[in-house]
Amino acid sequence: MILILILVVANASTWLVGLVSLVVIGLLLVFRHWHSSQQDDAVAAYVRDSTEEIQKWQERLRCLHAETRQNASALLQLSDGVIVLAKDFSVLLINPSAVRLLGLKKRDALLGRCFTELVRVPQLLASIRSAVKEHQPQEFIVEVHDQGVIRPLRVRVDLIDTGEEPNLQLSLRDETETRRVEEMRREFIANVSHELKTPLAAIKGYAETVELAVQDDPDAALHFMQQIMSQCLRLERLVHEMMQLARAQAGPANLHLSSVSLSEIVFDAIRTYEPVAAANGLDLIQEVPDGKAKIIADREATLTIANNLIGNAIRYTQSGGEVRVSIVEQTDRWALIVEDTGVGIPYSEQQRIFERFYRGSRNEESSTSGTGLGLAIVKHLTQAQAGDVSVTSTPGEGSRFCVCLPAVQASTELNRV
Repeated sequence: MILILILVVANASTWLVGLVSLVVIGLLLVFRHWHSSQQDDAVAAYVRDSTEEIQKWQERLRCLHAETRQNASALLQLSDGVIVLAKDFSVLLINPSAVRLLGLKKRDALLGRCFTELVRVPQLLASIRSAVKEHQPQEFIVEVHDQGVIRPLRVRVDLIDTGEEPNLQLSLRDETETRRVEEMRREFIANVSHELKTPLAAIKGYAETVELAVQDDPDAALHFMQQIMSQCLRLERLVHEMMQLARAQAGPANLHLSSVSLSEIVFDAIRTYEPVAAANGLDLIQEVPDGKAKIIADREATLTIANNLIGNAIRYTQSGGEVRVSIVEQTDRWALIVEDTGVGIPYSEQQRIFERFYRGSRNEESSTSGTGLGLAIVKHLTQAQAGDVSVTSTPGEGSRFCVCLPAVQASTELNRV
């Protein structure tokens, strides 16, 4: 524009002024186009960068949602109860296990409600308040009464730091099974102590009597020496059966599973007990197919099962009775069945006879008694080989024990072991 003014002032010719004006206008248009292009490129770059950032955040949000769903699923599947409470004790989160352990109903309706209104366990509520007051975790055991059932719970209260007011997390664990196992352990120790104490006391008494009678009455001394030997054999049998029980309770880890003949194993057991049955005036009847009954099992463990069942049947059958041993084919299994015409087992005791050291009322009707471990060994050895054991009995008429073990063809059964 300045150039145009100068040309006008200088009285330049009209055509020159027009030419210069066209050049200036062209330069202005080129500059404007270049500036506009620069702005468009900047905007496009900004949009591109923003789109990439949005895609990154969308991917992060998707991962966060997936992780949240996974954590929520894991929380729902936990066997332990989990509860999260706000400062005012309102329920922020509670999983189904916690609802079940506390005997509550309608999980969704519990969210937002005050925990102290839902649960009426003074020790639990006092410990929660103590955790808030002292800012320290609390761990304790409480008993929750749920429809006549007393459920012991181990509870831990922790503070969750959220940056503002801390929330509370309650972890609940059912101690029922732990207490049952502990009770079984104490009972086992007490029974073992009793079983060992009885023969040891007898041995001690007989030994003292032998010491006094060895010179004055050699025949009496010999009798007492025989009693000592009998008690020693009882101790030896008890220790042996306890070792068998420990092996059985260890599960399949100590077993060597392979294809074995159940018929051959049962034949071996029958040959062992034929003289015993004859001495007791019993008929030992066998119905065992030759070589056909192939099972997946540990040979020694299965022989122990057969020996214990046949030995028990002979022990609790009076003279003149019979013991029948048979092998029956079932779907994907072979069943070892031992039946007797003995004293039988009361129905109230049939669920307990497989417990360690349990002796029912039939011991009072029998002249002999075992260690109380034989059927417990049968049960655990059978279960370790993916089998099952059952009993049916009528007092005064006899008992029928059935042990089912997987056949060789049932390869899927072996995978369960």
